Amino acid sequence: MSAKVMLINPARHFIANAAGLGYLNPLGLVLLGGPLVDAGFDVQLVDHDMNGWTMKRLLQEIGDYQPKYILLGHSGSTASHTVVVATVKEIKRVFPHIRIIYGGVYPSYAYQSILNEVPEIDVIVRGEGEKTIVDLLRRWEEEEDLKSVLGIAWRHGSEIMVNHPQPAIQNLDEYRPAWELLDWKHYQMFGFDHAAGLQFSRGCTLTCTYCGQWMFWKKWRHRSPGNVVENMRLLKEKYGVKLIWFADENFAADQDMARDLLQRIVDANLGLSLNLNMTAADVVRDAELLPLYKQAGVDYIVMGVESLKDTVITDIRKNNPFSTSKEAVRLLRKNNIISLTNIIYGLEDESWKTLFEKFKGMLELDSDILNAMYLTPHFWTADGKATDPAKIIQPDLAKWSYRNQVIATSYLSPFELFAGIKLTEAMFHLRPRAVWRYIFHKDSRYTQIMRDSILTGIRVVAAEAWEFFFDTKFITQGRITEIIGSERSQKEPTPLA
Repeated sequence: MSAKVMLINPARHFIANAAGLGYLNPLGLVLLGGPLVDAGFDVQLVDHDMNGWTMKRLLQEIGDYQPKYILLGHSGSTASHTVVVATVKEIKRVFPHIRIIYGGVYPSYAYQSILNEVPEIDVIVRGEGEKTIVDLLRRWEEEEDLKSVLGIAWRHGSEIMVNHPQPAIQNLDEYRPAWELLDWKHYQMFGFDHAAGLQFSRGCTLTCTYCGQWMFWKKWRHRSPGNVVENMRLLKEKYGVKLIWFADENFAADQDMARDLLQRIVDANLGLSLNLNMTAADVVRDAELLPLYKQAGVDYIVMGVESLKDTVITDIRKNNPFSTSKEAVRLLRKNNIISLTNIIYGLEDESWKTLFEKFKGMLELDSDILNAMYLTPHFWTADGKATDPAKIIQPDLAKWSYRNQVIATSYLSPFELFAGIKLTEAMFHLRPRAVWRYIFHKDSRYTQIMRDSILTGIRVVAAEAWEFFFDTKFITQGRITEIIGSERSQKEPTPLA
């Protein structure tokens, strides 16, 4: 009888999802599920976050399934860690014999402190996990000694062992996503039922100071265009998927590969709505290809503009000066593709002056949607390492979600910064030319998606206001060093020979 493995997406309950943004499938666990199923393991995936179950219900599901191994992973990085810890403690309390494995971005970097502080976790998978998880469980089925398994940190008695890293996967096509593990009727986004996250590429060619994804994936790689289209066809025809969000940091890093994939999507004629993450520079580079993007079904492109000041853009190692971002928005509008621009507050010491400058810059940029985010100092990033721990005013790691203030500003209180950002969002999305587009735009698909997005945004802002006033507490500057200090100062153990 094959060993049972349960994959759990913990109940992180990010407020934007619950308020109406919707849920995408836990892609990381789906990508691990395929190799495990194909290796002969009996696999069940539990999306505890989307299901909204109580802990009692989760424990009941575990008891009914009786897994030998439980793997927890998530897409929430630092903000999801505390709920993982609470979950594994409950699981081990009731099922002490189950072996617990934890993977993702945060544990890949904070493995030392996690294994020191959370004895319920047996192994941490560091980096991408498709090959590592199969190697680990096959080894565990044979013996206790895990020294030969690449890409893990583990506990051998009272000693923490750190094995050599797993080399980056060269052929991603070898590892199929296990779409069959999901209950598809619950995944929706922007008004589209049966929405799916899918990955074409991993990594990014940029090295932005606030981001650690380029470090996690090591280098930019991609599935073959043919493999991606076959997955899209399967999602559409077998599971009824209508919208696909490509979970790529940098979808079009290779222009030739992007063109090939887009043309294959057009030829497949699947009628899917597609969302992409791209740099503004790549949008401008692909100006002549944008009609092909639209023909392929691309309705929505997210661009990490981050700042509207060229000096800040240079400091954070981005490649989109304001003129480039502005031209990217213009080109997308010309092709009836929605532009969502991320702006990070905290890359400069915010004041009423900087807030007003950002608002004026956004009006000139004239993108369709503003996604206002806070700088979040993950300790493994350059900005995280440069952050003075004394300036941390949010001790709750669950609030380190990009949607909550973590670092103090010199000139604004948390309330003033929150109010200024929300006022900026409201005034930007209700500006006359934007309202005119919502109502009278010539592209019906544009108006449908924009109306749904704006209504969702209103609900999210209302939920965030409730959270800020009734479920958020700040501390004064200088009272905290342990949140990022212990992880930042941890020394990397020497990998086993």
